[in-house]
Amino acid sequence: MEQNKRGVSAPQRKEAGATRRLRCGLCIGMLLLLIPVFAVAVYARPSADDFIYARATHAVVQQYGADWPRLLRAALDADLNFYNTWQGLYVSGFLLALQPAIFGGQWYGLTIVLVAAMLFLASLALAGAVVHRLAPGTRGLPTFLALVFTFAVIEGMPNQVESLYWYNGAMNYLPFFALALGVIALLIGMSPGERRRPVWKKILRTVAACLFCLLIGGGHHVIILLTLMLLAFAVLWFARRRAFWPVAPLLSCLLGLFFNMSSPGTAVRMSGFSSASLPEAVFKSLILSGLSVLRWLDLPFVCLLLLLTPALWHLVRSPILKDSTFRWPWLPLAATFVLIWGMIWLPSYTMGGIGPGRLINVVWMTFLLGAIVSWAVFLGWLARISKAAVDRFLPRRGTALIAAALVVCMASIGGHTVKEGLDNRFATSLEAVWELANGTPQAFAAAMDEREAKLTDPAAHDVVIRTLTEDERPGLLYFSDVVPGPDSWGLTAYYGKESVLVEQPQE
Repeated sequence: MEQNKRGVSAPQRKEAGATRRLRCGLCIGMLLLLIPVFAVAVYARPSADDFIYARATHAVVQQYGADWPRLLRAALDADLNFYNTWQGLYVSGFLLALQPAIFGGQWYGLTIVLVAAMLFLASLALAGAVVHRLAPGTRGLPTFLALVFTFAVIEGMPNQVESLYWYNGAMNYLPFFALALGVIALLIGMSPGERRRPVWKKILRTVAACLFCLLIGGGHHVIILLTLMLLAFAVLWFARRRAFWPVAPLLSCLLGLFFNMSSPGTAVRMSGFSSASLPEAVFKSLILSGLSVLRWLDLPFVCLLLLLTPALWHLVRSPILKDSTFRWPWLPLAATFVLIWGMIWLPSYTMGGIGPGRLINVVWMTFLLGAIVSWAVFLGWLARISKAAVDRFLPRRGTALIAAALVVCMASIGGHTVKEGLDNRFATSLEAVWELANGTPQAFAAAMDEREAKLTDPAAHDVVIRTLTEDERPGLLYFSDVVPGPDSWGLTAYYGKESVLVEQPQE
């Protein structure tokens, strides 16, 4: 059989080329299916806490334009103010002060671009670290894995508006979730058994992981807890080989948590919560975690695992992995449930419930990643007991059609959450097409632009605006609205008015 210098036969080269072309085609298809997701964002507009956090930066833009030194200084001042008066999220407050609509409502749609970029880059870093370790030289596989995961997250998000289109909701969680994935990617590059690296490279990776953890400490407490649990698992894993690189990031995350929890603002915020008892929170969070997992085992989830199976099957058969790695195939599944339980336990204990939709979204994303790892370990275990077990069922013909059908299914059927009232009718792409066709996003943007025109009128000092009608509340873009009566959103200070009054729309 003809072989090249690397010992790869012609049929193997042909099969590898066909696989790369299939992955490339799937990536193009997923990007095309995401077009409506970005198209509907053109009509997104700010709401609720967007105005409160960005009051100072909006004032800078109104007076000086896009003067970035002044803007960053104003964002830092706003961050320090909220750190002392409301909540100790010392990184989150800075990001929330820079919401895109300070430059005009039409820029608010950049939120989905930022979200998609963060998810993809974090997934790419993680996938790249795994592929580099298990199958170095596999071209295009990290990009494919990262895009599939990003696509699945965007399409199946349990609550789309709070993490895809509402800036305040997205930036309180997703940047820190992305950083947590970055920490794991850095640790994979230093994991025991990795080919020898210069010590200075491991030190640089450790420093980067510590910096990421300090940033995570300035984000939401649920993501901090997730990071601490992941680092605790990493410490145990590394300790088996007498390596202790994860200890420094763990201490950095604890230091960030201390800065967060010891702030004067955190004391103010926590005083408004009515926490449940510890036994009640443990019991309730276990029930909610189980219900969440059961409801998330839906058809798009199955499609995601099937779509990733050939790539995972390739990775878990890496000669680097010892048979002992797959001795307990149930272990990743158990660890995933612990992570989910911990993330749900915290709001159950501090607030007495599962938390808002944006928090559930992050728990669901953690479930997805944990399930992918669990499925990969199961495949690795299966490969050790019967090497032909999966090969027998991997399709040889019609692979492209099957994969395309899986992608279309993921872009059509919505995800589910355990919280009442947050179930989607469709996945995000199909929901976007549906809403663009019935005109609610356009009506929403027109009403919000009309409101902004009144609020930015320099001749008007006392402004009267109206609430939105039902036909102006698209499911993807509408999060909340002002209530009749005096301004409760911070619009008065944001736009520099003497008063803002809200009325019911005229019939």
